Amino acid sequence: MKYKDLVQFDPIETVVKLKDADTKSEAERLVKTYVMSDSMAESLIDVVIPQLQFEQTIDNKGLFIVGNYGTGKSHLMSVISAIAEDAGILNLVKHDEFKKHAATIAGKFEVLRFEIGASKMNLRDIVLKKIEGDLKKRGIEYKFPPVDEVTDNKQYLVEMMGLFEEKYPDKGYLIVVDELLDYLQHKKELEIKFDLGFLREIGEVNKNIRIRFMAGVQETLFDNPSFSFVAKTILKVKDRYEQIIIKREDISYVVSQRLLQKNKRTEGMDQGTPSEI
Repeated sequence: MKYKDLVQFDPIETVVKLKDADTKSEAERLVKTYVMSDSMAESLIDVVIPQLQFEQTIDNKGLFIVGNYGTGKSHLMSVISAIAEDAGILNLVKHDEFKKHAATIAGKFEVLRFEIGASKMNLRDIVLKKIEGDLKKRGIEYKFPPVDEVTDNKQYLVEMMGLFEEKYPDKGYLIVVDELLDYLQHKKELEIKFDLGFLREIGEVNKNIRIRFMAGVQETLFDNPSFSFVAKTILKVKDRYEQIIIKREDISYVVSQRLLQKNKRTEGMDQGTPSEI
């Protein structure tokens, strides 16, 4: 008998792209394979779900999912957005307590997912262009005015959502963005202030309409020494966002659960030395 017959290795997927969840079969697979620790479930139940839901009136804010490369950040955001988009996927969730609470948001949203790469565009133009393209695919025509004609982006987001809700009267609009920190770190001070100002605006508008914004970052923006030169602007953003951080114990739990699973065929097997390695 070989050791490989005694244990089953469930390989950990090292790279998950947020956009993978746009495909139903991939979304189902990502939800089915996501291993959730109790501490992560608690964070999602206490922070993420209340901020996403729109059944109860609260001061809804934007969300940051904080986790470095290899922590499962993109996988987690894929899972959250997949559940928000398709109530049927909820049955694939393995954590019972989270599953129970996630019913509040399951199937309640239309979802736009995208990753920000190397770009010289400002954050406002990137996000709004993505929204325009997504709306067009849905048969909704809307154009945001150029940045030099705008004094407040919130009124146009409200206007856009008015058209959205005409087609989707019972749905919210969840915008999920990955790799935000990489994008911001290469900006100059004035550019960062402008981008952070837009982040604040979209975080503020969450409380008034059914738009929700969730972004993945490798490190927390708050109290980050890399952004100390725009600390006052960061504080204004902090007022309009909640964050959850993928902790070391969450990662350890995933590894322990997925890396090594005893094959059920070994149950009841007599103890002995395997004949081959």
